Amino acid sequence: MKNLIKGTAVLGAIVVGAASTFLTVGAATTDAAETSPAPTTTNSTATITQTGALNLDSAPSIDFGSQAYTVGETKYASSAIGSDLHVTNPGFASGWSVTVSATPFTDSATSNTLKGTTLSLDSSKAAPITADDSSNVSGLPSYVAPLTIGSSATEVESAGAGDGVGAYSTSYGAADASLNVPAGNLPGTYSSTLTWTLNDAPA
Repeated sequence: MKNLIKGTAVLGAIVVGAASTFLTVGAATTDAAETSPAPTTTNSTATITQTGALNLDSAPSIDFGSQAYTVGETKYASSAIGSDLHVTNPGFASGWSVTVSATPFTDSATSNTLKGTTLSLDSSKAAPITADDSSNVSGLPSYVAPLTIGSSATEVESAGAGDGVGAYSTSYGAADASLNVPAGNLPGTYSSTLTWTLNDAPA
């Protein structure tokens, strides 16, 4: 009887030991209600201070050189035009314009004037006005062509409100000006003073 009980005890130990080797592992689950956190927003600020003044930096001078006298009406082409028309606008939004006027062509030695003359300026370039900085996003100023220059101020170019901010050059070729001289004028050395004016508003 003792042996039977002992054997039963051993068998029970074996069964229990076998049962202890089973392990159940549950699969990981995700809570359906879980959401991503809301994005975080911040601010980026910049203060750009306007400095400097609206300025006409340079303007063209026109040279017709020495020309042969003719007894008929003659149109002379310029031989050189010095300097570009250059405007700098350091951030003014009011717009601007440039005008030009001319005094009569006068011989200082004799006080004779060239009567009935017409001075004209026209660029041979398709787009004579360019921004100095090619990345400039401001509206490009407009220009007048051909331009007749007389005793009254005549608009050369202008920029509307909010346009023409930055630096701009208007270039002319050497022969882009002309002087029409009627018959009957006297030979001499004549000169005219051109007055270029920058206005802080469109014309």
